[in-house]
Amino acid sequence: MKKIMLIIMSMFFATSLYAEVQIVNPGSKEGVFRQILSTINDSGLDADFVQADNPVTAYSYIEGADESTESILTIWSSEWPGDNSMKSPTISKENIVALMTYETLMCSRQFNSLEDMNGQTVKIATWGSEPVAKFLTNLGAKYNVNFVVVPYSGSGSTTKGYIGKDADTVFTITSRQAALEEDGSKCIAFSEKGELGFRFVDAIITINANYALTEELRSTVTNLSTTAEWNDKFKGSVTYVGNGTNQTIDMFEEAVANFSK
Repeated sequence: MKKIMLIIMSMFFATSLYAEVQIVNPGSKEGVFRQILSTINDSGLDADFVQADNPVTAYSYIEGADESTESILTIWSSEWPGDNSMKSPTISKENIVALMTYETLMCSRQFNSLEDMNGQTVKIATWGSEPVAKFLTNLGAKYNVNFVVVPYSGSGSTTKGYIGKDADTVFTITSRQAALEEDGSKCIAFSEKGELGFRFVDAIITINANYALTEELRSTVTNLSTTAEWNDKFKGSVTYVGNGTNQTIDMFEEAVANFSK
């Protein structure tokens, strides 16, 4: 009987924690942000769901929330705080539930390491974006390499162009590693190992939430991230659950710096 009462009490505690939570999705109806937040919601949260469609509208809900009664769960891209024209919520080690990261790697059919590129001009297939160009310029300065970007719109077209011999080195996300190695390339540097300071990072965060709620959500994401469903839905990403230490906020702030204008 005592055991049954403990189970009922724990269920009531979890329900009461979630009672006043509102989920705000700053992404599209079809995008990965909605998938992430919906998966968490369907795991037992059962919160009110606001489809904001963009970070500007999402922030209006966050800014207008009653701090004493309304807790919010949302997800925020590291690209947005780097844009000074856009308002962003406070993101800290205390309110990060988890990070969804797309790790990056560099592979080459010509070089065996970054050190081997010293003094060389290296054509590199990658995204044609300003943050990536900025990152490669800084990396090139560190290793005395002149990176010349062969630009593409995404990781799929980057991989296809590289395999088509548009360049002899490639910088892309780690989910492309198998295809690149099948082509005979050697993958020589990884963000996951700290060798490349560039990854795509999205932070699942709480707003106006107490410690108990944030911890309960961290536990939920920990359990979800070990399931086949989660790993199938978000293949190519790595989930880092927050624990109140500097690890996750340091990763997020590094990504923000890469995207800062």
